[in-house]
Amino acid sequence: MSTQPHDGLSRILLVGTQAFHRDMRWIQLARHGFTFAPVTKRHRTLDTDSTADIQAVIYQVGARTTDTLAFLETVASQQSDLCIILVGRNQKPDMVAQFLRKGAFDYVNWPCSLSRLTDSLLSGLNNRQTFLEVRNLSGDLATANQSLAHERDTLKQFNQRLAGLNQLTQALARSLKPEDVVQALFTGVPALTGAELMGLVRTNPEHVWTWSKGGNQEREETLKTQLLGRLGRSPQRVTSGATTLRLVGSRPMPLMRSDDAILAHPQPEAHAMHDIPLAIGPHAIGVLHVQRAESQPFTEDEQQLLATIGTSLSLTLRNADAHQDLQDMALRDPLTGVFNRRALDEPLMRELKAGLRYGAPACLMILDLDYFKTVNDRLGHTAGDLVLRELASLMTDTVRDVDTVGRYGGEEFAIILPHTSIEQAQPLAERLRNLIETHAFDVEDGTVRLTASIGIAEVCNPAIASVEDWVNAADTALYDAKAQGRNRVVVHAPIPLAPIQAATLCIAA
Repeated sequence: MSTQPHDGLSRILLVGTQAFHRDMRWIQLARHGFTFAPVTKRHRTLDTDSTADIQAVIYQVGARTTDTLAFLETVASQQSDLCIILVGRNQKPDMVAQFLRKGAFDYVNWPCSLSRLTDSLLSGLNNRQTFLEVRNLSGDLATANQSLAHERDTLKQFNQRLAGLNQLTQALARSLKPEDVVQALFTGVPALTGAELMGLVRTNPEHVWTWSKGGNQEREETLKTQLLGRLGRSPQRVTSGATTLRLVGSRPMPLMRSDDAILAHPQPEAHAMHDIPLAIGPHAIGVLHVQRAESQPFTEDEQQLLATIGTSLSLTLRNADAHQDLQDMALRDPLTGVFNRRALDEPLMRELKAGLRYGAPACLMILDLDYFKTVNDRLGHTAGDLVLRELASLMTDTVRDVDTVGRYGGEEFAIILPHTSIEQAQPLAERLRNLIETHAFDVEDGTVRLTASIGIAEVCNPAIASVEDWVNAADTALYDAKAQGRNRVVVHAPIPLAPIQAATLCIAA
């Protein structure tokens, strides 16, 4: 990857502490042509004279996030075109999202690798250059509108498109979910270009979305097949009426440039269709396909408009992915990669409601390794961590995709089994218990063999009226398994209702 700075870069304002200024990364970047102007937060200014030759600001986020938000608001109030890159310690996903909405281009967890910092800086400068080109284009059109009266209608139409482009890019910038991004795209682009058929394909994660004027399913399915074929993929499953299609395979998509084979597919109405490669720096991430009636070819201005949309779309998808990664990190156990205890609340509540309202069966298994403390005491916590990671992988591979595996704490795990009765859950638990008993867990100095105790509770139980009741029932069954000698599966047995209670319930029914 090239580390040469963007053309015309004079200085990068480095706002932070003295220790931050002395970091070796700035010296390494300076060797590749970047020039840094270090200032402390107390002395930094954003007046025209001090930022005339500055294209980017690397800002150190401190403990008070309000300072960072105030800085971003100051930049926005001056209508600055500076590329703002924030660096700092891990922040909550909602705070990072707020930084991005306030105008930051990227948030980099500090300390970071030189390559991560370089990629962020180069991408930000390229994005800024595109913005300047669009802004300059707008200024040129405004001048032409004043000097060329006979082109007033043309300029008015272009200005309307520019306003629509601004609305679309703002809508994309506000979208932090891929589904919202696609909705904004399929709403804005037809209004700007008169498109009648659109398709968006991306490689990681691999998805295809399509849209057609009037909801022409046949045209959409044809376009899906074409887009998948051009990427060397084939449909795995097509759902009638769906706008999303999963892709098969993990072969990386080739780097997309105008001369690449991915765009070299001439069609009879090629002048009325246009492909926009989507990329972040040198990394291709997908293709946007836009098509309209054969009698309405895309002009050069419209192609430039679509290229600008492609740039904004690429950045939006990158930000949406980053937001999703942060969300996933907040819901995942950092050691095992399965869901954490907080993340289990939502599927537990969902299955509880379905059970109470519709009688839908569901089971909760709580699994605990027997004598796991011995592993930590004798072999160390590193060996214990290896065992827990391998156990999580073993459980995930054993259950279904619709099941939820989470770490409840320590060596205790929970598995939520929707649409599963006790009669179905018990054999699964026995199979899992036997797999653990016969499995050799790899550690640094050899292998470890362990057993597990499992408690099961079904949601359709008169004694269960809340998530806490359900968890306590499964936990009680686990306790019984431990008390009965460990290495066994115990199903929670509901306490029979007293005769007077039963009679009352029958009368009430």
